[in-house]
Amino acid sequence: MIRLEKHERSQIEPLFRGIEDSMVLSYLQGYMGDGYVNHLQNPSAALIISGEYSFFGGNPNSEDALELIKQLFSVNPSECSVCIFPEEEPLWEQVLLSVKENHPTLVPRFGIVQKDYCFDEKILEKYMDSVPKGYDLIPFSKEIYHKAMMSDWSKEFCETFQSAEEYLNRGFGFAVLKRGDLVSGASTMTVYDGGIEVQVATVEGERGKGLAIACAAALLMECKKRNLRPCWDAANLASKKMALSLGYEYRGEYPTIHIQRASNG
Repeated sequence: MIRLEKHERSQIEPLFRGIEDSMVLSYLQGYMGDGYVNHLQNPSAALIISGEYSFFGGNPNSEDALELIKQLFSVNPSECSVCIFPEEEPLWEQVLLSVKENHPTLVPRFGIVQKDYCFDEKILEKYMDSVPKGYDLIPFSKEIYHKAMMSDWSKEFCETFQSAEEYLNRGFGFAVLKRGDLVSGASTMTVYDGGIEVQVATVEGERGKGLAIACAAALLMECKKRNLRPCWDAANLASKKMALSLGYEYRGEYPTIHIQRASNG
């Protein structure tokens, strides 16, 4: 498997025209993520890895496609990955499910319409002001970046950035602290020209208190100030409900394949 250099990324752009995802845009525009092919001359399939997500494009019936799936964990250090592919190429689903050593599982996600929104500032302010007493809503800092990277539940806030300095230079986010501990947040998981991908999470035990939606509202308000499009994609029903409450529009379910690294035992 060959990792593409920055100047080679345009070679695989046609293979990803069916995926409207900000993480794919971010990679193709040279911001973050890694791209792979089996050969540089006229590849029939390609792979983009961004954090815990793996995007497949091209011909799912090709030898390239099968090889990229089989070799994914040779270039991805994660223990698991969420595989996303063009909805108009459903054969990707079959091929991904056929590689049994990856322990593939079909998992639906809940798509949000990708467009420019005009969010109601009064609604955003209402959620921002709803943080309970004893909790503090503040912007991400270098200290919060390092707190986020220390825990599995929160590292997605920042893991696609190479350092705290890069994150604070190119990304931003809002966190809720409880007695100094990070308990919830909303952050720029990825950035691209004119937009970001929103990542929202709350530590188990602090959910159901309106913390995540307060952070998300603050993030959307900041995006409005910076004239950025905040893209949202819902992994579960709670995320979908939150997005709709903030003013996003739902476009329907779509399939993804969750895979895991084969155990040595």
